[in-house]
Amino acid sequence: MLEQRAIVTRTDGGGRVYIKSLQSSACGHCSVRESCGTSVYAKWLPDREMALSSPLALNAGDQIIVGIEESHLLRASLLMYLLPLLIMLPAAGLFEDSELAALLALCSLAAGLYLVHRLQHRFTRHFIGPPQILRKL
Repeated sequence: MLEQRAIVTRTDGGGRVYIKSLQSSACGHCSVRESCGTSVYAKWLPDREMALSSPLALNAGDQIIVGIEESHLLRASLLMYLLPLLIMLPAAGLFEDSELAALLALCSLAAGLYLVHRLQHRFTRHFIGPPQILRKL
């Protein structure tokens, strides 16, 4: 199970808590942090809040450990990377000798990425599931 530290930002009293992931302190001490995608995304992308149901009694400000199964991450990776390629390759193969092949490949890749974007919420809900709150720190 992959684990990550998070902080509870608020609760709604009905067993749901809202959490934000805490950036790893390792990024600040890493020698390649300026060229690493993780640290760049952490700087530029806003923090996102996620609602989870909690089996624990938690309050705002509590630090927790959340986890997700490795197999769930593998399924999500397959959706994200393999589906657009499975759409792009046959579409480009139809016109392999044509000058339109590159344009068709790019358009079908974009269509595949758009399809992943549209399907991700439904896919996450039915096949992956939300992270689980493992313990309070």
